Amino acid sequence: MSNPKRLETRYLNLINQICKLLNSSGDLMRNMNMVLIMLQEYLPIRNPCLLIRDTVINKYFIDLAPEISEDDKNRWNKKTASGKGMPGLFMQHQMVLSPDEPDYLDLPCSEEVSQNHIARIIRPVTYQQQHLPLCIFSVMVTQSDQLNEVDKIIRFISDMLAVSMIARGFPVSLIQDSAIEENEIPRIIDNIIGQSENMKKLAEIVKKVAASKATVMIHGESGTGKELLAKAIHNNCLHRKAPFIGINCAALSENLLESELFGHEKGSFTGATGARKGRFEMADGGTLFLDEIGDTSLGFQTKILRVLQEGQFERLGGNRTINVDVRIVCATNINLELAVQNGTFREDLYYRLHVVKLELPPLRDRRSDIPLLVNYFIDNLNQESNSQIKIRPDDMKALESMNWPGNIRELENAIHSAFLMEKNNYLHFEKQLSSSFSVKEPSSPRQETAHSKVTPVRNGIESEEIEMIVKALEHSRGIQKKAAEILGISLRQLRYRIKKYDIIVRKLKHN
Repeated sequence: MSNPKRLETRYLNLINQICKLLNSSGDLMRNMNMVLIMLQEYLPIRNPCLLIRDTVINKYFIDLAPEISEDDKNRWNKKTASGKGMPGLFMQHQMVLSPDEPDYLDLPCSEEVSQNHIARIIRPVTYQQQHLPLCIFSVMVTQSDQLNEVDKIIRFISDMLAVSMIARGFPVSLIQDSAIEENEIPRIIDNIIGQSENMKKLAEIVKKVAASKATVMIHGESGTGKELLAKAIHNNCLHRKAPFIGINCAALSENLLESELFGHEKGSFTGATGARKGRFEMADGGTLFLDEIGDTSLGFQTKILRVLQEGQFERLGGNRTINVDVRIVCATNINLELAVQNGTFREDLYYRLHVVKLELPPLRDRRSDIPLLVNYFIDNLNQESNSQIKIRPDDMKALESMNWPGNIRELENAIHSAFLMEKNNYLHFEKQLSSSFSVKEPSSPRQETAHSKVTPVRNGIESEEIEMIVKALEHSRGIQKKAAEILGISLRQLRYRIKKYDIIVRKLKHN
């Protein structure tokens, strides 16, 4: 029999250490994982797990479990996501289950632990009168004479976890709001600058979905800051310390894109001198951002769909199945609903990606943010060059009145160009602001030709590439597919460069 006084002292020491850990300013997820490890050291338990509730789809996923492998976590989480695992809202009270009783969780564990445990304690971590638990706490007890003591400690630790999670803003938001200092440029979330109402509403949605594992699709015109929004989602999620990996699907040929995402084995193609991890593996445990997903081929979309459905893939030239747990955030500037109707985008992938849909407004719909962005760009340029360049009030008003078809990217380019051409410590725009930037015409079934618009000073290579693209478009009478063939690049690569260099597209009727 164990010495009761010695056990009591040991347990008090454990609780004291956990209190200090949860009250520290370290990363919340790391601290909670340390709690599980400490419980294993002090108590006769195995397989401690925290299953955190996804607040968007109301299901629980294994997030912290020191004894469960990543592959086993992924398999269990996929069952839950598909509706085949644990019901999302099944429990409200603590359970102590003997080995011969039905186990609602059916968590993965080693054969040794499965055979030698005497009970499983399952405790919902609930704050005060909340209807739904923040997470589910599970441990497997290995000594019958300490079951009551372990049961009491698990109850106590669960309450401490709930208080700590709520104090950190979970699950509504992991963002700690701070007062904006005088003269500081306001950020609605993370590094996104703004104060317009539509951007504030978007930020509130981002705060709600950030803690979720749900796939997010960001819609927005080119230059609106879709990647910045994707990073904001990642930086405010539970796994913000995990990798954020991004890739522009429009910038690469299909074969190269497949290699970049899935990786390859040595000798899988000419030049593959060694094995290489793909972006999916690099992002394991974190977030993968797929920009311009709408520009991918149907064949490639099938491969993406498999990873989303099963969480597994093989490297190019390999036969070993790799399992990953990745949160997918996508972005597009095309109408995917129309693409589905036209048969250029898979309908099943469309619905898989649109669990959460975010609309990023164009700059013309958030004009009150233009002065904030202008001042932000000027401040950065002044810091880089140790100068004090300003903007005239009349120029600022003119900037606010424009439509900015290239959105924030176009505005930044204009400020950078005017900064380089400054006169008397003021921004100098080479042309009248009212006519410097044209408005793109709406899409119509007409041929296209193009020219590049006013941009900051570019290096020689970029200038040559712009000239080649413009000439190819003129020679092909605006048919982008033919222009891509002339240049020897894919249509996707051509479209990427048109966006990158802000080449204005003009519509010309057939003769």
